Amino acid sequence: MKAALLILSDRGARGERADASGPALEQWLKQQGVATSRCEVIPDEAALITARLREWADSCSFDLILTCGGTGVSPRDVTPDATLPVLDRVIPGFGEVMRAASLLKTPHAMISRAIAGIRGQTLIINLPGSPKGALENLAAVWPAVPHAVAKLQGDPEECGAPVAPAAGRKPGPKAVSFVAKSGTGKTTLLEKVIAELKGRGWRIGVIKHDAHRFDIDHPGKDSHRLTAAGADTMLISSPEKLALIKQHAAAPPIEELLSTYFADVDIVLTEGFKKSGLPKIEVHRSERSSTLICRGEEHDPTLLAVASDELLELDVPVISLNDAPAVANFIEERFLGKK
Repeated sequence: MKAALLILSDRGARGERADASGPALEQWLKQQGVATSRCEVIPDEAALITARLREWADSCSFDLILTCGGTGVSPRDVTPDATLPVLDRVIPGFGEVMRAASLLKTPHAMISRAIAGIRGQTLIINLPGSPKGALENLAAVWPAVPHAVAKLQGDPEECGAPVAPAAGRKPGPKAVSFVAKSGTGKTTLLEKVIAELKGRGWRIGVIKHDAHRFDIDHPGKDSHRLTAAGADTMLISSPEKLALIKQHAAAPPIEELLSTYFADVDIVLTEGFKKSGLPKIEVHRSERSSTLICRGEEHDPTLLAVASDELLELDVPVISLNDAPAVANFIEERFLGKK
C-alpha cells in the first residue's frame, strides 16, 4: 500500500511552525508496512485542498490519502468541505468511528467534521491536526483500511471474513487494563495479582500509563549522555535484562505497544489507559469515592469486573478488593484457562 499525506496548516505552509504530524504519521504507517510516497504542507485554502486531492487521486499513484488538520469549526477549518466535492462516494463509518473513539477521551470530539470516502481507487480520510489526535483517529479506523483498499482494487474476498493482522505486525497478546481513581490502591492490587499469576507459571507483561513526562535514565550515566546527545532510540543490555528508551512525537496506540514489545508473554496487565478499548477491571474503594469511572460517570462497555471493598449491584462481577487470588482467578478463567 502506498500513502500520501496532505498537511493543512497556514502557519506550517508559511514556515512559521515545524510540522510534527506528518513525521508521526509517516512513522506509524511504516510500522504497518505502508510506504509514504508523498507528504506536503499547504495552507487551509479550500480550492487548493480540493485541487491537490483530485490531482493525487487521479494520478493513481496512491492507495491512501490522509489529510491532517482543518476538521473542526474554526473559520479556517475547511478540509471536510474541500474534500466532499472530490469524493465519488462517502464512507460515513470512518468518521463515525473516529468520533466515537475520540469521545472516550474528550467531549470536543463532537465538533469534529472529519469525513472519508473514495475517488477512483483511492481511499481518502480526514484526520485532526495534532499528532496525538491524528494517530489515535487513524488507529481507530485502521482495522478496516487495508480491506477497504483491497476492495477498491477488486479483491473478491467476502467483507465478513476475518481480517489478518497488518503487514509487519504480529497479533498482540491478551491484555486487561486496571483502572481507578487516584488513591484507590490500584498499584497495590496489581502488584499482588502479578505475583499471584507469576506463581501459577504465567509469563506476565505490564504497561504503566503516564499522562505526564517521566525519566528513568539518570544524568551522568553513559546511556543518559547518549540519549541527550540525540539518540532517538537507546537500548542498554546486560546478561540479565535490557531497557529501551525511545523518543516519539506522540504516544503509540496501545495495540501497537502490545504487538511490538510483548510477543513473549501470556498476558499483559496495564495500569491506566481508562480511555482505551482494552477490557477493564475497575478498582474501587468506598472511602475514596462513591462513584465508579466505568459505571456512573460513564458506561464503558469494555468493563469486565470491579474489585471493590463494598458490595455493589452491577451488571458485571464484583470481586473483593482484598482478594488478589480471586482477581487472578477471574483473569485466568477469562483470558488464559487453567495450566
